[in-house]
Amino acid sequence: MLARSRMGGPWSRAQQIARAFLSRGHEVTLAWGDDGNCVDPVAPTFEIPVPSPLGLPEAIARHTFPLASRLGLMGRKPVHSFEEVLWLTGSLDYRYSCVAVEKLREFMCTWRPDIVYSEFNLAAVIAARAEGILCVGSGSQPTTVAYASNPRKSAGIRRLLREMGMLAPASSLTILEGMKRRFIPSCPSLEPEAGERAIYCGFLGEVPQLDARSTDRDCAVVYLGSGSVPAGIAVRVGRQLSSALGCDVYVAGVPESLYAAAGHEVHCAPRLNFAELLPRARVMVHHGGQNSMMDALAYEVPQVVVPGRVFERQFNAEAIERTHCGLSVRAPKPALIAEAALRLVNEVALSGGLTKLRDELSALGGTERIVSEVEEISYL
Repeated sequence: MLARSRMGGPWSRAQQIARAFLSRGHEVTLAWGDDGNCVDPVAPTFEIPVPSPLGLPEAIARHTFPLASRLGLMGRKPVHSFEEVLWLTGSLDYRYSCVAVEKLREFMCTWRPDIVYSEFNLAAVIAARAEGILCVGSGSQPTTVAYASNPRKSAGIRRLLREMGMLAPASSLTILEGMKRRFIPSCPSLEPEAGERAIYCGFLGEVPQLDARSTDRDCAVVYLGSGSVPAGIAVRVGRQLSSALGCDVYVAGVPESLYAAAGHEVHCAPRLNFAELLPRARVMVHHGGQNSMMDALAYEVPQVVVPGRVFERQFNAEAIERTHCGLSVRAPKPALIAEAALRLVNEVALSGGLTKLRDELSALGGTERIVSEVEEISYL
């Protein structure tokens, strides 16, 4: 059973992990919320409540959250810890947590799963603990208490735990770190201090073969996240890149449109198939999200990371520079981003660590490692 949080990245990872369990003959139920991110489930589903941003009434949040995303307002507020992310998405709200935990407990009582897998979902961990069911899940170094926390945001969770007669740690992140196993979709070179019970598993998906297309790099890819920057800035980045690199550019996460730039084209769309584009990409510009970073590494594409003011993205940007896989540009300035991309193309040493890092990630076992570890602890 897999539970997920209110973001597209966790859902895509949950889908990959679910497929691996299904392929080994296990029954899987995906706990999902109807928030627009959860599409095409690979297993039977059980609906759980969707948190409301900042704990606002749903009728208000439904309008304000999408508007803030379109205007890029979310990228203007610094986010210093994963605890703040959970608070901003409403996952630490007392009322939401009560309802979510109760729904999950009711389902667990009926279905009695052997294992609960939590994709950064606090309610799933709390419900599993209350029902005496083994819980494992995803983790990362930036989401640990040791890296950064803000216990003031977790008052609602502490209240719920006390009412349930459970230990109520200062930080809600301690609850996630208390899972039986924490699977890190990364490697020691990127996340050297992932915390206790951590098992590195590298790439979750199948590692692509780098064929002839991978040496014929004729485009660039841009994805600056949802709500991180205004769509207009992302498009301007695409146009500047096209002029600087002399190639077509594909911009994801923006309204569909097509622009001409210095004899080339800038293709814009809400969603793009990165698996088709990255084998051809000379550079990928992205916001520092885990999935974007790993996608680029899988295809050995040099990266320009634009993390803004979000702690995890800044961590990933620093890791990419430290391992010689790209450059970071803190502010979303199109001219600076284009300049960094041109440096990556012209100075190959700046991305000279790509092959080594890809090999390290590929050797860690991915979702097969997760399933094997879970099977082992299930039968202890």
